[in-house]
This record gives sequence, C-alpha cells and structure tokens, in this order.
Amino acid sequence: MDYTFDKSLVLSKQTEIDALFLKGKRVKNSVFTILYREIPLIEAPFQVLVSVPKRNIKKAVHRNYIKRCIREVVRKSKTLFEQKEVAGESSLLYGIVYNSGKKLEHVEIEKHLLQLLQKIQNPK
Repeated sequence: MDYTFDKSLVLSKQTEIDALFLKGKRVKNSVFTILYREIPLIEAPFQVLVSVPKRNIKKAVHRNYIKRCIREVVRKSKTLFEQKEVAGESSLLYGIVYNSGKKLEHVEIEKHLLQLLQKIQNPK
C-alpha cells in the first residue's frame, strides 16, 4: 500500500468543486461535513478538498494544524476513500469541511472523520 499524499489526490479544479457543492451528497456530524460525488474515472481513484473556515477557527496556525491533521488521516486511510469505487470505472470527489468552533487534537479529528467515512461506506 502506498502511503503518500500525491498532488493528484488534491481536488483543485473550480468546475469540479462547484459541481461537488451543488450536486454532491452530504454526510455530517458535530465536527465535519463531508460532501462526496461520483464522477467518470480520472487519473486518481479519489480527490479530496479540505476546508477549515476562518469564521470557525480564527487563528491561521490552528487552521493549518487542522488541515494537516485531516490530510494525515486521509493519507493513512486511503483504502476507506478508495473502497466505494465501483469496479474501477469511476472516481470519487470528497469535500471535507471542518464545522467545529474549537481546535481538536489529532486523535479526535481522526475519530470523527473515520466515523463519517464509515457512514458513507455503510449507508442505512
């Protein structure tokens, strides 16, 4: 298993980001909102957008810490992000938005993010 976080995994095309926010499905808990959308196959099995709003976390140092933690969770649990892929014919776009008003530690961020990923993988 490759545990790198390549640039190809970063969602950066504005048209795809707009479509994700308009047409994507949403799953949320008290800390995160995850938007996800299936698209035709691209070079990567999934792409991720990480957003920590300034409205919620005022200090840039704390926003950057949270974004680093989220990217680390994505890097370590790539298999969960790739798991929903259907027979290699499509890719997934994810938008991870941090909703909490306080800075959480890495362990808490990982716990809440993995809970939501499980909810996406196993909808009830």
